[in-house]
Amino acid sequence: MALQEGRCVNCGSILFLDPNMPEGHCFFCDCVFKNEDAFRASTNPEEFTFPNEPQPKYEGPSLTPVQMQHGPMPVFEKKSGAKKEVADEYVLPEKKVPSLKIPVKTIFLMIGITAALIGIFAAIAFPTINKRGKQQKEIADLFAAELPVEINKENDLVIQNMGSTSASVVLSKDLTLEESVGLFHKYCDVRAKALGIEDMTFAKTRKPVTLRIATPDGGYLIKQPADEAALLTTAITKLK
Repeated sequence: MALQEGRCVNCGSILFLDPNMPEGHCFFCDCVFKNEDAFRASTNPEEFTFPNEPQPKYEGPSLTPVQMQHGPMPVFEKKSGAKKEVADEYVLPEKKVPSLKIPVKTIFLMIGITAALIGIFAAIAFPTINKRGKQQKEIADLFAAELPVEINKENDLVIQNMGSTSASVVLSKDLTLEESVGLFHKYCDVRAKALGIEDMTFAKTRKPVTLRIATPDGGYLIKQPADEAALLTTAITKLK
């Protein structure tokens, strides 16, 4: 039977093995392995790590395929005078896969660079996040004071986004459409105050904002109104 290409499971070298033999031997690193594993390493190398670890010298029975022990097949000439056929004696050169291990110094260098980048990011992001947290707390305090009923600010009010442009509030009483729009205006005003927005135009204080008001009967969602008229038409949705 023809030899089959396999791969050493230790060093990754390409070998030609006899599929009828249960085990094989690597000439490069002295590793002894199951032939079925070597064939699988050749077809699916991503399943193997090829550690390239030192192996003890193999002194057991020969695991060299029979065809390689006997050498190339002899050439026979037919007596009938037909064209002489020559056996294919070409054998693919064996290639040794280089070690893919990363030097320890390189690993420590990569860790150091990663840690430095994380530190720089934290130094830049922390003040911004801290400032946003203080602003959202101020908005929550001011907005809670404007609500028609008392709420638990920790559980019933959520403010999101860097610009605090999204908020959700849960109330224990129902509101009319007009009352909900009024509550939207109050949120926009306290947000502008906490963020120090001086341009009090509709485009700056109302247009970017989305407010969800949840009540026993469903409530309302007011989402980024384009203008004052949209507050009572296209920008407001009754929740069920």
